[in-house]
Amino acid sequence: MHNNNVPAAAAANVLVQPPVDIPASSLLSRKFSTHRPGGVSLAGGAHATMCSMTRRTLLVALGGGLVSPSWAAPTLEEIALRGKERLILHSLRPLDLETPPALLDSWITPNSRFFVRTHFYIPQVDASRWRLSIEGLVEKPQQLTLEDLGKLPPVESVLTVECAGNWRAYFEPHVAGTQWRKGAVGTARWKGYRLRDVLARAGLKPEAKHLAFDGVDTGMATAPDFVRSVPLEKCLRPETIVATHMNGVPLPIEHGYPLRLITPGWEGAASVKWLTKITAIPDEVDGFFMKTAYRYPKRPGAPGAAVDPKDMAAITSLAVKSLITRPSGPVEGLAWAGEADVTRVEISTDGGSTWKEAKLGPEHAPFAWRRFRYDWKPASGQSATVMARATDTWGRTQPATPAWNPSGYLYNVPEAVRVGEPEKAESLPVALPEGEGRQVAAERCLACHDHKMIVSQHLDPGRWTREVEKMMRWGSPVSEKEKDVLVRYLAARFR
Repeated sequence: MHNNNVPAAAAANVLVQPPVDIPASSLLSRKFSTHRPGGVSLAGGAHATMCSMTRRTLLVALGGGLVSPSWAAPTLEEIALRGKERLILHSLRPLDLETPPALLDSWITPNSRFFVRTHFYIPQVDASRWRLSIEGLVEKPQQLTLEDLGKLPPVESVLTVECAGNWRAYFEPHVAGTQWRKGAVGTARWKGYRLRDVLARAGLKPEAKHLAFDGVDTGMATAPDFVRSVPLEKCLRPETIVATHMNGVPLPIEHGYPLRLITPGWEGAASVKWLTKITAIPDEVDGFFMKTAYRYPKRPGAPGAAVDPKDMAAITSLAVKSLITRPSGPVEGLAWAGEADVTRVEISTDGGSTWKEAKLGPEHAPFAWRRFRYDWKPASGQSATVMARATDTWGRTQPATPAWNPSGYLYNVPEAVRVGEPEKAESLPVALPEGEGRQVAAERCLACHDHKMIVSQHLDPGRWTREVEKMMRWGSPVSEKEKDVLVRYLAARFR
Protein backbone atom coordinates (compact mmCIF):
# COMPACT_ATOMS: atom_id res chain seq x y z
CA MET A 1 0.00 0.00 0.00
CA HIS A 2 2.83 2.39 0.77
CA ASN A 3 5.24 2.96 -2.05
CA ASN A 4 8.32 4.63 -0.64
CA ASN A 5 9.78 5.52 -4.05
CA VAL A 6 9.62 9.12 -5.25
CA PRO A 7 11.49 11.07 -7.91
CA ALA A 8 15.14 11.62 -7.07
CA ALA A 9 14.60 15.36 -6.95
CA ALA A 10 12.44 14.90 -3.85
CA ALA A 11 14.71 12.35 -2.25
CA ALA A 12 17.72 12.10 0.08
CA ASN A 13 17.05 15.25 2.07
CA VAL A 14 17.44 13.65 5.47
CA LEU A 15 20.44 12.31 7.34
CA VAL A 16 19.50 9.77 9.98
CA GLN A 17 22.32 9.79 12.50
CA PRO A 18 23.43 6.29 13.53
CA PRO A 19 24.10 5.57 17.20
CA VAL A 20 27.53 5.12 18.69
CA ASP A 21 29.82 2.57 17.10
CA ILE A 22 28.99 -0.93 18.44
CA PRO A 23 30.97 -4.43 16.34
CA ALA A 24 29.26 -6.04 13.96
CA SER A 25 28.22 -9.40 15.18
CA SER A 26 26.18 -7.99 18.02
CA LEU A 27 24.00 -5.49 16.32
CA LEU A 28 21.21 -5.05 13.86
CA SER A 29 21.46 -3.69 10.36
CA ARG A 30 18.96 -1.90 8.20
CA LYS A 31 18.79 -1.07 4.52
CA PHE A 32 17.60 2.48 3.96
CA SER A 33 16.21 3.65 0.65
CA THR A 34 17.70 6.84 -0.70
CA HIS A 35 14.42 7.41 -2.55
CA ARG A 36 11.98 7.90 0.30
CA PRO A 37 9.57 10.82 0.26
CA GLY A 38 11.22 13.46 2.32
CA GLY A 39 14.46 11.64 1.52
CA VAL A 40 16.31 9.36 3.89
CA SER A 41 19.97 8.54 3.65
CA LEU A 42 22.46 7.10 6.06
CA ALA A 43 26.06 8.23 6.37
CA GLY A 44 28.13 5.66 4.51
CA GLY A 45 25.57 4.93 1.82
CA ALA A 46 22.13 3.40 1.45
CA HIS A 47 23.20 0.14 3.13
CA ALA A 48 24.62 0.71 6.61
CA THR A 49 24.65 -0.89 10.00
CA MET A 50 22.61 0.78 12.69
CA CYS A 51 25.25 0.21 15.33
CA SER A 52 28.67 -1.33 15.70
CA MET A 53 30.13 -2.15 19.10
CA THR A 54 33.66 -1.60 20.28
CA ARG A 55 34.97 -2.75 23.67
CA ARG A 56 34.67 0.78 24.96
CA THR A 57 31.07 1.37 23.90
CA LEU A 58 30.01 -2.10 25.03
CA LEU A 59 31.24 -1.11 28.48
CA VAL A 60 29.30 2.15 28.20
CA ALA A 61 26.18 0.16 27.29
CA LEU A 62 26.65 -2.29 30.15
CA GLY A 63 27.10 0.61 32.52
CA GLY A 64 24.01 2.54 31.62
CA GLY A 65 22.78 2.69 28.07
CA LEU A 66 23.91 3.91 24.69
CA VAL A 67 25.60 7.25 25.22
CA SER A 68 27.98 8.89 22.78
CA PRO A 69 31.60 8.78 23.98
CA SER A 70 33.15 12.16 24.66
CA TRP A 71 35.00 12.09 21.34
CA ALA A 72 31.89 11.43 19.25
CA ALA A 73 29.55 14.04 17.77
CA PRO A 74 26.36 14.33 19.85
CA THR A 75 23.28 12.60 18.51
CA LEU A 76 20.12 14.57 17.81
CA GLU A 77 18.66 12.99 20.94
CA GLU A 78 21.50 14.37 23.05
CA ILE A 79 21.07 17.77 21.43
CA ALA A 80 17.32 17.65 22.16
CA LEU A 81 18.06 17.02 25.83
CA ARG A 82 19.73 20.41 26.21
CA GLY A 83 17.45 22.64 28.24
CA LYS A 84 15.31 19.67 29.30
CA GLU A 85 17.45 18.54 32.22
CA ARG A 86 14.50 18.77 34.63
CA LEU A 87 12.44 16.25 32.66
CA ILE A 88 12.37 12.53 33.46
CA LEU A 89 14.44 10.51 30.99
CA HIS A 90 12.81 7.16 30.23
CA SER A 91 14.97 6.39 27.20
CA LEU A 92 17.69 8.26 25.36
CA ARG A 93 17.45 6.45 22.02
CA PRO A 94 14.65 6.42 21.03
CA LEU A 95 14.06 9.57 23.08
CA ASP A 96 11.25 9.47 25.65
CA LEU A 97 10.99 12.34 28.14
CA GLU A 98 8.30 12.94 30.76
CA THR A 99 7.40 16.17 32.55
CA PRO A 100 7.24 16.09 36.37
CA PRO A 101 3.77 17.30 37.44
CA ALA A 102 5.19 20.24 39.42
CA LEU A 103 6.60 21.69 36.17
CA LEU A 104 3.15 21.72 34.53
CA ASP A 105 2.26 24.92 36.35
CA SER A 106 0.97 26.99 33.43
CA TRP A 107 -1.78 26.77 30.83
CA ILE A 108 0.78 26.76 28.01
CA THR A 109 3.62 24.26 28.44
CA PRO A 110 6.98 25.78 27.46
CA ASN A 111 8.88 23.78 24.84
CA SER A 112 11.62 23.07 27.38
CA ARG A 113 9.04 21.31 29.59
CA PHE A 114 7.01 19.55 26.92
CA PHE A 115 7.17 15.75 27.00
CA VAL A 116 8.83 13.90 24.10
CA ARG A 117 7.73 10.56 22.64
CA THR A 118 9.59 8.93 19.75
CA HIS A 119 9.30 5.40 18.39
CA PHE A 120 12.58 5.47 16.46
CA TYR A 121 15.63 7.70 16.21
CA ILE A 122 15.17 11.41 15.48
CA PRO A 123 15.79 12.19 11.79
CA GLN A 124 17.77 15.22 10.72
CA VAL A 125 15.82 17.12 8.10
CA ASP A 126 17.08 19.49 5.42
CA ALA A 127 14.07 21.80 5.07
CA SER A 128 15.28 23.12 1.70
CA ARG A 129 14.95 19.60 0.21
CA TRP A 130 11.94 18.47 2.24
CA ARG A 131 8.67 17.81 0.42
CA LEU A 132 5.16 16.89 1.51
CA SER A 133 3.81 14.27 -0.87
CA ILE A 134 0.03 13.91 -1.29
CA GLU A 135 -0.89 10.80 -3.25
CA GLY A 136 -3.26 7.85 -3.49
CA LEU A 137 -6.93 8.52 -4.21
CA VAL A 138 -6.43 12.12 -5.32
CA GLU A 139 -7.06 13.96 -8.58
CA LYS A 140 -3.74 15.82 -8.65
CA PRO A 141 -0.82 14.31 -6.71
CA GLN A 142 1.28 16.98 -5.03
CA GLN A 143 4.88 17.58 -3.93
CA LEU A 144 4.61 20.64 -1.68
CA THR A 145 7.43 22.72 -0.25
CA LEU A 146 7.27 24.83 2.90
CA GLU A 147 6.98 27.82 0.59
CA ASP A 148 3.91 26.27 -1.04
CA LEU A 149 2.30 25.73 2.35
CA GLY A 150 3.10 29.31 3.29
CA LYS A 151 0.66 30.53 0.63
CA LEU A 152 -2.26 29.02 2.57
CA PRO A 153 -4.20 30.91 5.27
CA PRO A 154 -2.36 30.41 8.59
CA VAL A 155 -4.15 29.25 11.73
CA GLU A 156 -3.11 29.13 15.38
CA SER A 157 -4.68 27.06 18.16
CA VAL A 158 -3.98 26.09 21.76
CA LEU A 159 -4.29 22.30 21.88
CA THR A 160 -3.43 19.55 24.37
CA VAL A 161 -1.44 16.50 23.25
CA GLU A 162 -1.22 13.36 25.40
CA CYS A 163 0.42 10.00 24.80
CA ALA A 164 -2.15 7.19 24.96
CA GLY A 165 0.18 5.34 27.35
CA ASN A 166 0.37 8.17 29.89
CA TRP A 167 0.07 6.66 33.44
CA ARG A 168 0.84 3.18 32.06
CA ALA A 169 3.09 2.43 35.05
CA TYR A 170 0.06 2.28 37.35
CA PHE A 171 -1.72 -0.61 35.65
CA GLU A 172 -1.86 -3.96 37.47
CA PRO A 173 -0.85 -6.41 36.11
CA HIS A 174 1.99 -4.43 34.54
CA VAL A 175 2.17 -4.17 30.76
CA ALA A 176 5.12 -3.64 28.43
CA GLY A 177 6.07 -0.27 27.03
CA THR A 178 7.49 3.03 28.20
CA GLN A 179 6.55 3.21 31.87
CA TRP A 180 5.03 6.65 31.75
CA ARG A 181 3.77 8.00 35.04
CA LYS A 182 1.81 11.24 34.90
CA GLY A 183 3.66 13.64 32.65
CA ALA A 184 3.35 12.45 29.02
CA VAL A 185 1.03 15.36 28.30
CA GLY A 186 1.37 19.02 27.40
CA THR A 187 -0.45 21.97 25.88
CA ALA A 188 1.10 24.25 23.28
CA ARG A 189 0.15 27.05 20.93
CA TRP A 190 0.41 25.39 17.52
CA LYS A 191 0.62 27.42 14.32
CA GLY A 192 0.26 26.06 10.80
CA TYR A 193 -2.42 25.37 8.22
CA ARG A 194 -5.76 23.59 8.14
CA LEU A 195 -5.27 20.12 6.77
CA ARG A 196 -8.36 20.47 4.60
CA ASP A 197 -6.79 23.50 2.89
CA VAL A 198 -3.67 21.47 2.15
CA LEU A 199 -5.74 18.59 0.78
CA ALA A 200 -7.66 20.94 -1.50
CA ARG A 201 -4.49 21.31 -3.58
CA ALA A 202 -4.74 17.63 -4.52
CA GLY A 203 -8.50 17.09 -4.72
CA LEU A 204 -9.75 13.96 -2.96
CA LYS A 205 -11.57 11.29 -4.95
CA PRO A 206 -14.95 10.06 -3.64
CA GLU A 207 -13.47 6.64 -2.71
CA ALA A 208 -11.08 8.25 -0.21
CA LYS A 209 -12.34 7.54 3.33
CA HIS A 210 -9.09 7.64 5.33
CA LEU A 211 -5.74 9.38 5.13
CA ALA A 212 -2.47 7.62 5.97
CA PHE A 213 0.27 9.81 7.46
CA ASP A 214 3.95 8.90 7.23
CA GLY A 215 6.90 10.72 8.75
CA VAL A 216 10.55 10.84 7.80
CA ASP A 217 11.56 8.71 10.80
CA THR A 218 12.40 5.12 9.89
CA GLY A 219 12.06 1.88 11.83
CA MET A 220 15.17 0.31 13.34
CA ALA A 221 16.33 -2.95 11.73
CA THR A 222 13.22 -4.57 10.20
CA ALA A 223 10.78 -2.73 12.46
CA PRO A 224 7.70 -1.57 10.53
CA ASP A 225 7.41 2.02 9.43
CA PHE A 226 5.43 4.30 11.74
CA VAL A 227 2.34 5.03 9.66
CA ARG A 228 -0.99 6.11 11.13
CA SER A 229 -4.33 6.68 9.44
CA VAL A 230 -7.17 8.99 10.42
CA PRO A 231 -10.75 8.89 9.11
CA LEU A 232 -11.42 11.55 6.50
CA GLU A 233 -14.19 13.09 8.58
CA LYS A 234 -11.70 13.98 11.34
CA CYS A 235 -9.11 15.16 8.81
CA LEU A 236 -11.53 17.66 7.29
CA ARG A 237 -12.52 19.20 10.62
CA PRO A 238 -11.40 22.86 10.81
CA GLU A 239 -9.39 22.23 13.99
CA THR A 240 -7.17 19.53 12.41
CA ILE A 241 -3.95 21.17 11.28
CA VAL A 242 -0.46 20.57 10.03
CA ALA A 243 1.81 22.60 12.30
CA THR A 244 5.08 24.36 11.50
CA HIS A 245 5.43 26.30 14.77
CA MET A 246 5.13 25.50 18.47
CA ASN A 247 4.81 28.28 21.04
CA GLY A 248 5.96 30.93 18.61
CA VAL A 249 9.05 29.21 17.20
CA PRO A 250 9.61 26.67 14.40
CA LEU A 251 8.94 23.13 15.60
CA PRO A 252 11.89 21.80 17.59
CA ILE A 253 13.36 18.75 15.85
CA GLU A 254 12.17 16.41 18.62
CA HIS A 255 8.62 17.66 18.09
CA GLY A 256 8.51 17.04 14.36
CA TYR A 257 10.36 19.75 12.43
CA PRO A 258 9.53 20.91 9.84
CA LEU A 259 5.89 19.69 9.82
CA ARG A 260 3.67 17.58 12.04
CA LEU A 261 0.03 16.66 12.08
CA ILE A 262 -2.05 17.81 15.05
CA THR A 263 -5.27 15.81 15.52
CA PRO A 264 -7.03 17.67 18.37
CA GLY A 265 -8.52 15.59 21.15
CA TRP A 266 -7.08 12.31 19.88
CA GLU A 267 -4.25 10.31 21.39
CA GLY A 268 -0.79 11.60 20.60
CA ALA A 269 0.27 8.93 18.10
CA ALA A 270 -2.33 10.29 15.69
CA SER A 271 -0.36 13.57 15.55
CA VAL A 272 2.41 12.22 13.29
CA LYS A 273 5.74 14.05 13.46
CA TRP A 274 8.25 14.84 10.67
CA LEU A 275 5.33 14.51 8.24
CA THR A 276 6.40 13.85 4.64
CA LYS A 277 3.64 11.81 3.00
CA ILE A 278 -0.17 11.78 3.02
CA THR A 279 -1.90 8.96 1.17
CA ALA A 280 -5.65 8.96 0.52
CA ILE A 281 -6.97 5.41 0.96
CA PRO A 282 -10.36 3.65 1.13
CA ASP A 283 -9.87 1.91 4.51
CA GLU A 284 -7.86 2.13 7.72
CA VAL A 285 -4.19 1.59 6.92
CA ASP A 286 -2.96 -1.98 7.21
CA GLY A 287 0.20 -1.72 9.30
CA PHE A 288 1.56 -2.59 12.74
CA PHE A 289 0.95 0.82 14.27
CA MET A 290 -2.74 0.67 13.33
CA LYS A 291 -3.61 -3.04 13.38
CA THR A 292 -1.58 -4.08 16.45
CA ALA A 293 -0.41 -1.03 18.37
CA TYR A 294 -2.66 1.77 19.64
CA ARG A 295 -5.72 -0.45 19.84
CA TYR A 296 -8.16 -0.74 22.72
CA PRO A 297 -10.72 -3.37 23.72
CA LYS A 298 -14.25 -2.74 22.48
CA ARG A 299 -15.60 -4.01 25.81
CA PRO A 300 -14.12 -4.30 29.31
CA GLY A 301 -12.25 -7.46 30.28
CA ALA A 302 -10.59 -8.95 33.33
CA PRO A 303 -7.18 -7.51 34.28
CA GLY A 304 -4.43 -9.59 32.71
CA ALA A 305 -6.75 -11.45 30.34
CA ALA A 306 -5.85 -11.83 26.67
CA VAL A 307 -8.00 -9.93 24.19
CA ASP A 308 -8.81 -11.28 20.74
CA PRO A 309 -7.55 -8.84 18.05
CA LYS A 310 -11.01 -8.79 16.45
CA ASP A 311 -12.34 -7.35 19.72
CA MET A 312 -9.98 -4.36 19.54
CA ALA A 313 -10.36 -1.01 17.76
CA ALA A 314 -8.00 1.88 17.04
CA ILE A 315 -7.88 4.48 19.82
CA THR A 316 -9.29 7.85 18.89
CA SER A 317 -10.42 10.40 21.49
CA LEU A 318 -8.69 10.72 24.84
CA ALA A 319 -10.35 9.92 28.17
CA VAL A 320 -11.42 12.48 30.76
CA LYS A 321 -8.55 12.96 33.20
CA SER A 322 -7.09 15.29 35.84
CA LEU A 323 -3.62 15.87 37.23
CA ILE A 324 -2.65 17.44 40.54
CA THR A 325 0.37 19.70 40.05
CA ARG A 326 0.35 21.21 43.56
CA PRO A 327 -1.26 19.12 46.33
CA SER A 328 -1.74 21.79 49.02
CA GLY A 329 -1.74 25.45 49.90
CA PRO A 330 -3.75 25.61 47.52
CA VAL A 331 -4.49 22.44 45.54
CA GLU A 332 -3.86 23.16 41.85
CA GLY A 333 -3.87 21.11 38.70
CA LEU A 334 -5.08 20.48 35.17
CA ALA A 335 -7.98 18.55 33.63
CA TRP A 336 -8.71 17.55 30.03
CA ALA A 337 -11.15 15.36 28.13
CA GLY A 338 -10.02 14.78 24.53
CA GLU A 339 -12.71 15.97 22.14
CA ALA A 340 -15.06 16.82 25.01
CA ASP A 341 -14.82 19.80 27.36
CA VAL A 342 -14.20 19.70 31.11
CA THR A 343 -17.22 21.01 33.02
CA ARG A 344 -16.28 20.27 36.62
CA VAL A 345 -13.35 19.23 38.80
CA GLU A 346 -13.89 17.97 42.34
CA ILE A 347 -11.32 17.68 45.12
CA SER A 348 -11.23 15.31 48.07
CA THR A 349 -8.87 15.85 51.00
CA ASP A 350 -9.94 12.73 52.88
CA GLY A 351 -9.08 9.96 50.44
CA GLY A 352 -12.35 10.11 48.49
CA SER A 353 -14.89 10.09 51.34
CA THR A 354 -16.16 13.57 50.51
CA TRP A 355 -15.77 15.80 47.46
CA LYS A 356 -15.95 19.56 46.91
CA GLU A 357 -15.93 21.48 43.67
CA ALA A 358 -12.77 23.28 42.59
CA LYS A 359 -12.67 26.56 40.69
CA LEU A 360 -11.78 26.33 37.01
CA GLY A 361 -9.24 28.78 35.62
CA PRO A 362 -10.14 31.56 33.17
CA GLU A 363 -8.16 30.12 30.24
CA HIS A 364 -10.37 28.07 27.94
CA ALA A 365 -10.04 26.71 24.42
CA PRO A 366 -11.59 23.72 22.63
CA PHE A 367 -9.40 20.59 22.88
CA ALA A 368 -7.21 22.16 25.58
CA TRP A 369 -6.94 21.40 29.27
CA ARG A 370 -8.44 23.53 32.03
CA ARG A 371 -6.58 24.70 35.11
CA PHE A 372 -8.25 24.23 38.51
CA ARG A 373 -7.70 25.49 42.05
CA TYR A 374 -9.05 24.55 45.47
CA ASP A 375 -8.03 26.51 48.56
CA TRP A 376 -6.86 24.04 51.18
CA LYS A 377 -3.78 23.13 53.15
CA PRO A 378 -3.33 20.58 55.95
CA ALA A 379 -2.99 21.58 59.55
CA SER A 380 0.53 21.54 60.92
CA GLY A 381 1.75 17.97 61.26
CA GLN A 382 -1.35 16.55 59.53
CA SER A 383 -1.14 14.08 56.66
CA ALA A 384 -3.91 13.59 54.12
CA THR A 385 -4.74 11.97 50.79
CA VAL A 386 -5.70 14.58 48.21
CA MET A 387 -7.64 13.43 45.14
CA ALA A 388 -9.03 15.08 42.00
CA ARG A 389 -11.68 13.90 39.56
CA ALA A 390 -13.04 15.57 36.44
CA THR A 391 -16.35 15.45 34.57
CA ASP A 392 -16.88 16.44 30.94
CA THR A 393 -19.58 17.53 28.51
CA TRP A 394 -20.09 13.94 27.36
CA GLY A 395 -21.20 13.05 30.88
CA ARG A 396 -18.02 11.09 31.64
CA THR A 397 -16.50 11.21 35.13
CA GLN A 398 -13.19 9.62 36.03
CA PRO A 399 -13.89 6.06 37.17
CA ALA A 400 -12.90 4.57 40.53
CA THR A 401 -11.09 1.64 38.89
CA PRO A 402 -8.95 1.57 35.74
CA ALA A 403 -10.04 -0.20 32.56
CA TRP A 404 -7.11 -2.61 32.22
CA ASN A 405 -6.02 -3.34 28.65
CA PRO A 406 -3.05 -5.27 27.18
CA SER A 407 -1.10 -2.16 26.11
CA GLY A 408 -1.76 0.07 29.10
CA TYR A 409 -3.66 2.87 27.37
CA LEU A 410 -6.02 5.57 28.70
CA TYR A 411 -5.51 5.08 32.44
CA ASN A 412 -7.73 7.71 34.05
CA VAL A 413 -8.73 6.93 37.63
CA PRO A 414 -8.70 9.90 40.04
CA GLU A 415 -5.19 10.68 41.18
CA ALA A 416 -4.41 10.29 44.88
CA VAL A 417 -1.48 12.24 46.38
CA ARG A 418 -0.28 11.88 49.95
CA VAL A 419 0.40 15.19 51.68
CA GLY A 420 2.52 15.49 54.81
CA GLU A 421 4.60 12.38 54.16
CA PRO A 422 7.96 11.98 52.39
CA GLU A 423 7.55 11.06 48.73
CA LYS A 424 8.81 7.60 47.84
CA ALA A 425 11.20 7.80 44.91
CA GLU A 426 11.55 4.86 42.56
CA SER A 427 15.10 3.57 42.27
CA LEU A 428 16.12 1.86 39.04
CA PRO A 429 19.37 -0.04 38.47
CA VAL A 430 22.00 2.14 36.82
CA ALA A 431 23.18 -0.84 34.76
CA LEU A 432 22.01 -4.30 33.80
CA PRO A 433 22.36 -6.56 36.87
CA GLU A 434 24.80 -9.47 36.86
CA GLY A 435 23.59 -12.95 35.96
CA GLU A 436 23.36 -15.49 33.19
CA GLY A 437 21.95 -13.71 30.16
CA ARG A 438 23.36 -10.26 30.93
CA GLN A 439 25.76 -10.35 27.99
CA VAL A 440 22.98 -11.39 25.61
CA ALA A 441 20.78 -8.58 26.93
CA ALA A 442 23.59 -6.06 26.47
CA GLU A 443 24.36 -7.15 22.90
CA ARG A 444 20.77 -7.62 21.72
CA CYS A 445 18.49 -5.35 23.75
CA LEU A 446 20.91 -2.43 24.08
CA ALA A 447 21.49 -2.45 20.34
CA CYS A 448 18.46 -0.23 19.90
CA HIS A 449 17.32 0.75 23.41
CA ASP A 450 19.13 2.14 26.40
CA HIS A 451 19.01 0.26 29.67
CA LYS A 452 16.29 2.42 31.27
CA MET A 453 13.67 1.08 28.88
CA ILE A 454 14.55 -2.45 29.99
CA VAL A 455 15.04 -2.08 33.74
CA SER A 456 11.79 -0.12 34.17
CA GLN A 457 9.65 -3.05 32.95
CA HIS A 458 7.85 -5.39 35.38
CA LEU A 459 6.69 -8.31 33.25
CA ASP A 460 5.99 -11.98 33.86
CA PRO A 461 7.80 -14.63 31.76
CA GLY A 462 4.95 -14.83 29.23
CA ARG A 463 5.02 -11.11 28.53
CA TRP A 464 8.82 -11.05 28.36
CA THR A 465 8.64 -13.89 25.84
CA ARG A 466 6.27 -11.87 23.65
CA GLU A 467 8.53 -8.82 23.82
CA VAL A 468 11.65 -10.81 22.88
CA GLU A 469 9.81 -12.52 20.01
CA LYS A 470 8.69 -9.13 18.71
CA MET A 471 12.31 -7.98 18.87
CA MET A 472 13.30 -11.03 16.83
CA ARG A 473 10.60 -10.33 14.22
CA TRP A 474 11.95 -6.79 13.94
CA GLY A 475 15.44 -7.97 13.02
CA SER A 476 17.33 -8.69 16.22
CA PRO A 477 19.72 -11.64 15.58
CA VAL A 478 18.60 -13.58 18.68
CA SER A 479 18.88 -17.35 18.33
CA GLU A 480 16.35 -19.71 19.91
CA LYS A 481 18.94 -20.69 22.53
CA GLU A 482 19.65 -17.03 23.28
CA LYS A 483 15.92 -16.34 23.48
CA ASP A 484 15.47 -18.81 26.32
CA VAL A 485 18.48 -17.44 28.20
CA LEU A 486 17.35 -13.86 27.61
CA VAL A 487 13.77 -14.43 28.77
CA ARG A 488 14.94 -16.18 31.94
CA TYR A 489 17.33 -13.32 32.71
CA LEU A 490 14.75 -10.58 32.10
CA ALA A 491 11.91 -12.31 33.92
CA ALA A 492 14.07 -13.06 36.96
CA ARG A 493 15.29 -9.50 37.36
CA PHE A 494 12.56 -7.24 35.98
CA ARG A 495 9.22 -8.59 37.14
